[in-house]
Amino acid sequence: MKKLIDYIGHLPLTQGQGAGGKFPVFPWERRFLTGAFRPAVQEAALSVGRGNGKSSLCAAVGVACLDGPLVRSRAEVVVCASSFEQGRIIFEHVLAMLPDATDRRRWRVWDSANVAQIKNLDNGVTLKCIGSDPRRSHGLAPVLVLADEPAQWLHTTADRMIAALRTALGKIEGSRLIALGTRPDSEAHWFQKMLDGEADYIDNYSAPADAPPFQKRTWVKANPSLRYMPWLEKTIRKEAGKAKRDSDQLAAFKALRLNLGTADTLQSLLIDADEWKRIEVDKADLADRYALGIDLGGTAAMSAAAGFWPDTGRLEAVACFPEIPSLAERGLADGVGNLYVKMAEAGDLIQAGRRVSSIEELLTECLERWGTPGVIVCDRWREGELREKLEKIDFPITSLEVRGQGFKDGGEDVRIFRKACAAGNVRPERSLLLRAAMSEARVVGDPAGNEKLSKLTQGGRRARARDDAAAAAILAVAAGMRRSRSTRSATPVRAAVI
Repeated sequence: MKKLIDYIGHLPLTQGQGAGGKFPVFPWERRFLTGAFRPAVQEAALSVGRGNGKSSLCAAVGVACLDGPLVRSRAEVVVCASSFEQGRIIFEHVLAMLPDATDRRRWRVWDSANVAQIKNLDNGVTLKCIGSDPRRSHGLAPVLVLADEPAQWLHTTADRMIAALRTALGKIEGSRLIALGTRPDSEAHWFQKMLDGEADYIDNYSAPADAPPFQKRTWVKANPSLRYMPWLEKTIRKEAGKAKRDSDQLAAFKALRLNLGTADTLQSLLIDADEWKRIEVDKADLADRYALGIDLGGTAAMSAAAGFWPDTGRLEAVACFPEIPSLAERGLADGVGNLYVKMAEAGDLIQAGRRVSSIEELLTECLERWGTPGVIVCDRWREGELREKLEKIDFPITSLEVRGQGFKDGGEDVRIFRKACAAGNVRPERSLLLRAAMSEARVVGDPAGNEKLSKLTQGGRRARARDDAAAAAILAVAAGMRRSRSTRSATPVRAAVI
C-alpha cells in the first residue's frame, strides 16, 4: 500500500491549519490504510474520537479511487453518511482535492440539492455521496463503500441500510466496505459488531471507561492525531474545562472526545445523579392542590404517576406493575436484581391487574395518598385511554391537560423540569423509584438544541429501562410550574365525561 500512502501524501490539504500544503498522513492513518486495503480484507472498521481528520482521510481515499492507485475501470464508489447533507461535506473535500476538478474534459460533476456525484471521463469511475436512506440505495453496484459515522445513522433504518449496501457490494468480486466513525452507544449496532470482531481489519481508538477523563494520557487513547495536531489538544482541553462544570457537556465529551459511545443525536442524562441527591428530602410540606403526571404502560412497561405541589416543591411518585410475572421475575428479566421487590417493600410500587397494569387502581392509589389534583397531565397518545379509566372510577372533577412527546411539548417540559430542579423549586421525597428512574432517564436533542426524553434505546436508553416515573415527574413538574406562573391553564372538565 506504499503507492496509496504516497499518493495521498501528495494531495493538497484544503482546510484547517496547514491548508495549502501537502496532506499529512499520520502514522495511525498509514497503519489503517495498510491494513484496510490488504487483498483479503472485505470489511474494515476504524473508530476514533471526533476531530482526528477522519473525514479528510475518507475523502482522500475517494480521490485515490477516482484518479489514483485505487482506480478500477468503470467502478462505482459510494460514500454513505447519516444524511445527504453530511455526505456533501466529504463530497466537497473530494472536489477540493481533485487535480483539475474544473476541467470539463476530464470530470463531470453533478452538484445539486439532492445529487452529489463525480465521474472521471477518462476511466469511467464514479463517486457518489448518499444519505443512509435504504429507499435510495437501489441499483448500486459499488467496488467500495465508505460508511461515514454509522453511529449517527437513523436508528430505525440503519440495519436495513447496511444490509442494502452489503448486498450491493456482493455484485462485484473484490468489493470492500470501510466504516469510519465514533463508537455507537449500543452493542447491537452493526458498526459496534464490526469493531467487536466481525470486520476483517479493525482499528479502534477509545479511552478505557474507567480512565480519568480530564488527563491528556486518556485523551491520547481515543485521539491518535493529538500529538500531531496541537490545535486539537487545545480544543479538547477547552471542552474538558466545560465538562468539569456541566454534566451535559461531560456526557458529550465522553462520547465524542473519549469515544465511549455516541448516538445520532447527542445524548445526556435528564439530570445528574449528584444533583438529584442534592435536592432530595425526607419529607416536604403538603399544599392544597397538586399536578398529577401520568405515564401509562402495558404488560412489559411500568405505569407511573407523580404528584407535584408547586407551592412547596414536594414531588412524590408511585408505580404499578401487573401481578404476572412476579416482581422478582421482572427484576431478573430487566437486569435490576431485586430492585422492584425493594420498591414494593418501600411503598413506591404496587401490583394491580393480572397481566396488564390496572390504571384504575393506580389512579385510586393516587387519590388515597394525595387527594384530588388540580390538574392531571398525560401523553396525548394515551388521552382516550386515560379518560376512559377516569370515567370508570368516577374520578373527582379536575382539569385534564395533554402534552405531545416530541421536541415541541416534550422539549418545553424538560426545560421547565431541569430549571425548576436547578432553582430549588423541586423537593423530591427520597425514594428508590424516583432515584432509579432518574438514573435511567436520557434525553436526545435536535439540531435546534431542543431536548426531550428519549424513547426505547434512543439516546442510550435500554429497551426495558424503567424511567416511567421520570416521565410522569416531568409532566407533573412542568404543568405545576406553568400554572404557578399563570402562563398557561387547562380547560376544566369533568374527567368522567369524554
